[in-house]
Amino acid sequence: MVVIEPLGHHELFLVIVQLALLLFVARLVGEAFSSIGQPAVVGELLAGVLLGPSLLGIVAPTVYESLFAVSESQFHLLEVVSWIGLIMLLVVTGLETDIDLIISKGRTAAILSVGGIVVPFATGFALGWYLPVEFIGAPGQRLVFSLFIATAMSISAIPVIAKVLIELDVIRRDIGQLILAAGMIDDTIGWILLATVAGLARTGVVDLGSAATTVLSVVVFLGVAFTVGRRVVAETIRWVDNAVGSDAALLSTLMIFALAAGAITQYMRLEAILGAFVVGVLVGQVKRFNYQVRRSFETMTLSIFAPLFFAIAGLRMDVAALADPTVFTVGVVVFAIACFGKFSGTMVGSRLAGLSRWEGITIGGGMNARGAMEIVVATIGLGLGILTTSMYSIIVAVAIATSLMAPAIMRWSIPKIEMGDAERRRIEREKYLKESFVNNLTRVLLPTRGTVDTQYAARLIGPLFRPLRTDLDLLYIDGSDASTADSGYGWIGGRLFGRKKTDSKTTEQGESESAERVLTGLEERLGEQMGSIRRLVRNAPGSVADTILENADVRYDMIVVGERTLGSDPDGPLFSETIDRVIQEMPCPTMVVSTSESVKRDPGQIDEPIRRILLPTVGTQASRHAAEVAFTIAAEENALVEIAHVVARPGLSDQFVDSPDLTNQLDIGNRIVDRDAELGRRLGAKVVTTVTVSDKPGAELVDIADRNGADVIVMGTNTRPISQRAFFGPNVEYVVNNAPCPVTVLSSI
Repeated sequence: MVVIEPLGHHELFLVIVQLALLLFVARLVGEAFSSIGQPAVVGELLAGVLLGPSLLGIVAPTVYESLFAVSESQFHLLEVVSWIGLIMLLVVTGLETDIDLIISKGRTAAILSVGGIVVPFATGFALGWYLPVEFIGAPGQRLVFSLFIATAMSISAIPVIAKVLIELDVIRRDIGQLILAAGMIDDTIGWILLATVAGLARTGVVDLGSAATTVLSVVVFLGVAFTVGRRVVAETIRWVDNAVGSDAALLSTLMIFALAAGAITQYMRLEAILGAFVVGVLVGQVKRFNYQVRRSFETMTLSIFAPLFFAIAGLRMDVAALADPTVFTVGVVVFAIACFGKFSGTMVGSRLAGLSRWEGITIGGGMNARGAMEIVVATIGLGLGILTTSMYSIIVAVAIATSLMAPAIMRWSIPKIEMGDAERRRIEREKYLKESFVNNLTRVLLPTRGTVDTQYAARLIGPLFRPLRTDLDLLYIDGSDASTADSGYGWIGGRLFGRKKTDSKTTEQGESESAERVLTGLEERLGEQMGSIRRLVRNAPGSVADTILENADVRYDMIVVGERTLGSDPDGPLFSETIDRVIQEMPCPTMVVSTSESVKRDPGQIDEPIRRILLPTVGTQASRHAAEVAFTIAAEENALVEIAHVVARPGLSDQFVDSPDLTNQLDIGNRIVDRDAELGRRLGAKVVTTVTVSDKPGAELVDIADRNGADVIVMGTNTRPISQRAFFGPNVEYVVNNAPCPVTVLSSI
């Protein structure tokens, strides 16, 4: 048995000091550049240059040699951290990538990528063919050398481009997504070219079989990732969220997927960054991985690991090597041809794609950044003996110089690109969706005992969650005797449910059939959902509220309950004590659905179309949340939403002499309904507005619903505990008790 020696004390001490110093200087210089209006990535790249042989090696050579002039094995420890940062940065890039937008602009991206590859490759090959022989590692292999220079000139640095786009806050714009799409295509082709040229350097012959294998590997990986992989990623994240329910678990799952996919693509000789990027894209499409969790991962990446990656990349540059006049002259020529090839290629491509001049300049500036990708190419070329040390220094210098140019060019040109109406609407909608109440409902619980109210609740929330990829848990509550009950789970139809400890097969079979019937009915009324639907069955021999709260002791974004479902007294208070407890003790919003007496007498009305929704509003955040619910349902059902605001006329005891002037209150009411109407139109709903005055607002709302034939009323309200009950206010209570149609009360605050 071989015992692996642990990392030595000095080696560990050295790598910790290196990381601390690199991160400190990268963040310091990055913040300095941010303070003068430049992207932090510029300063982070320069931090490595400052700590490398270019500055620290000259100013304090002893310090530099003790810290960074180390053995290869010691430097490899830094490279491991650098690669983790690179993988995480590509995951962030994938999370921010809108695959549907890229597909919709696939033709444009393909044209841009062809221009960004063909022209730089041709100019790079010509450059390599005519460079002096002293820059060729193997003078007898000028063809290989020329192909290698052509490949190096064709590559783009997606990590640099992505970080610049994120810092400039344009990654979600059409131009940002185009640059990412074209850059990814360029890089994929570039890695295929690199594999082919590297094989040629090793064998001395062009290995077309290796190139074909690489192309096939890319196709197979992407095909599997976006079919089987998409489902595996989505189901795994849902399972982790259900089983653990913490942000830390979701972040760990994301990183495990990224490393695993990176390992697969690295094994396939496609580079780990491709796998990490694809995982980011797939996870970004899973709604359970919400904005808050995504933001945590981005913050950790962009504040720690990405700066380390860029700083370590900058360490490789030695400006002193360029002091030789010949090397410097060749370096200037290489730099000029590199910029010319990328800019001219992307400009031609942008013209063919019908883009504007400023869009072409922006894309050229972004794709001209070579960054660490070209440094990796240069490192491979040096290791294969294709490049001399001088040529290696030139390519690294070009990589860093073009990366420093990109932010300045893009910052200058992007403001000159006019945003079209469609793009502006998309950006505004995305901004709204990040803060939207309904859009951030990723997991919802619907408890039921099979009554009319929860059946109608399922009918109502079906169109609400259908377009949102919301996951629904249906909890069937069985009021069995405590002596035969158990808190464990069993299976029904292949899905999770609670079962009894009993030897009676007949009893157990009867319960299964009852649960199956009720839950199947709920699923039919929910209709086809984009998110998952999970069945849960629990025994509740004691308190039904306790059963609900115990099962809801995981992360839910909302619970939907039926008003009469759990045995409320029609002659008592508005809701039963069970409903009150659920509303008060649930840490998430609650939607209470109460059907009308006519629906209770004739349950067949549940399945009737929803054509008109009454939305009372008072301009509060709770009303705004209810409005989102109503508009989302209306857009799916093609229903009309009537937005109503009732100004309460003061009672006789509050009046002085004449009738009060309510002009100001009416103006405020009109502004409230107009604001909600604008939101409704943005969400694709048809709306009308009503502003009226009444002594009794609750009675007025009931009259409006009756007069105009509302199919359902959706109200938002706050709860106030009075006598240990959830009090919604007299108007809400009046509407619930007297409305001619079902009423939904959303308590979201």
